[in-house]
Amino acid sequence: MNYVPGWDRLLVSLRTWASPREVPGGIEVSYVGESGTRRTVEIVMSPEDWDELSVVIGIESPDRLKRRLLALPDDTPFLVCDSGVELIASTTRDLPPDEFTPEPGGQWVVTDKAGNIVSRLADWTDNDL
Repeated sequence: MNYVPGWDRLLVSLRTWASPREVPGGIEVSYVGESGTRRTVEIVMSPEDWDELSVVIGIESPDRLKRRLLALPDDTPFLVCDSGVELIASTTRDLPPDEFTPEPGGQWVVTDKAGNIVSRLADWTDNDL
């Protein structure tokens, strides 16, 4: 039995409904969008990123990627991989700026399933790391 790398399986899956082609730094996918117009989206990621997303983390699959591509707004021509963690819609090949701005006095906490705080970053010491 021959092993087919995840990247190759992704390309085969994309070919069932779109016209993908490898480009430096990712895959360019041309397809007919929900509005009925032809469009092209570039997925900015490496084969290693795809392995991380689909196998190691398990949050992406060819079917989920198809749904995400079809649902992208017309003014968003890129899906950019965030260090093998997730694919983020973007208007450029770069990740969009982080919109998170913590407020003064904020803190990082860990909660249990019931929402109770079980650990607080301010309580840690260098010995805990």
